[in-house]
Amino acid sequence: MVCLSSVIHMAASLLCCIVQLSIGSMMSSVPPKICPCQPAISSAWRYDDCCQPIHADICCADSPERLMRARFSAFCLGLTDFLIDSWDTTSCPSRASLEALGPRWLALEVIESEQCGNDGMVRFQATFFEQGNFQQLQELSRFRHDGHHWRYIDGDATWLTLNVGRNDACPCQSGKKMKRCCMTK
Repeated sequence: MVCLSSVIHMAASLLCCIVQLSIGSMMSSVPPKICPCQPAISSAWRYDDCCQPIHADICCADSPERLMRARFSAFCLGLTDFLIDSWDTTSCPSRASLEALGPRWLALEVIESEQCGNDGMVRFQATFFEQGNFQQLQELSRFRHDGHHWRYIDGDATWLTLNVGRNDACPCQSGKKMKRCCMTK
């Protein structure tokens, strides 16, 4: 025979799990306040004023660097449709590979960018966390304006594993020591 208090406890636990799942799914759909393409400092641009307008209308990306920043933010936020729209059709990966669980992107640093007519390039480094390691993608990306908007063509990439100690600056560019930042997440 089942005790009434056990049934009530199980029902309360189940309800608590459902509420937590609901809140978690609502939180993941809320856009961030600070744009993911910005460093984690007080003067960083808000998402509403930076990449969100480009995510809503890709034609708002008036330069290769603006599209590069919007693409980084789209990877952070899981905006697959935007990534596909911003990729040249000859080199775009499949939707399934873009939607697969990938790294947790942490920081973007644009080193240089230039535009000459309908061609452009952006040299950047992006820091991410995957499979228990901090890593960095260094890339020289090529872009082309197709008459409607800028598109990512391809890039020459180098992948590095970062060796970060507890007392080193956190790779996410928060300005905090590793032991007080991403190591605790």
